[in-house]
Amino acid sequence: MSVQRHYFGTDGIRGRVGTDPMTVDFALRLASAAAQVLIPQGGTVLIGKDTRVSGYLFESALEAGFVAAGVNVLLTGPLPTPAVAYVTRDLRCQLGVVISASHNLYEDNGIKFFDADGLKLSDELEERIERQLSVAPVTRASRELGRHGARRAHRGAIRNSAPAYCREAWTSRI
Repeated sequence: MSVQRHYFGTDGIRGRVGTDPMTVDFALRLASAAAQVLIPQGGTVLIGKDTRVSGYLFESALEAGFVAAGVNVLLTGPLPTPAVAYVTRDLRCQLGVVISASHNLYEDNGIKFFDADGLKLSDELEERIERQLSVAPVTRASRELGRHGARRAHRGAIRNSAPAYCREAWTSRI
């Protein structure tokens, strides 16, 4: 049975930065909800973003929510949306997230999820995440927290997972 969705649209969650739902508090709660629904036993999430300044604050909030829920986090830094989907699959992450509002105004931003195959989440999974948002974010015990993967440590893996024709261009950027 499909429920009325309040946050997820046709391509993730988008809105004006600083207004609901595009706030730091919401991003942290969203990461916790997604972790509890999609990878409750832990795993690894890859987070990429575009170059909007607000992407940095959402990246930190998502990272905090995932790590608190026991999920390891790899940060790519700025990376195009299709590359985030591709690298999620290539690095065998359980989940990928991109922070981008694509062609929307600079004042806007968005959060989109990819499954382990680099595909958009089903409507059913997005609905389950929305329902989980009504539950307080989880913070696991210290020994059960996820780990933060330093951006530099994964640059080579991210670059090497790209198609050959992209590697040369990315060598100087990643």
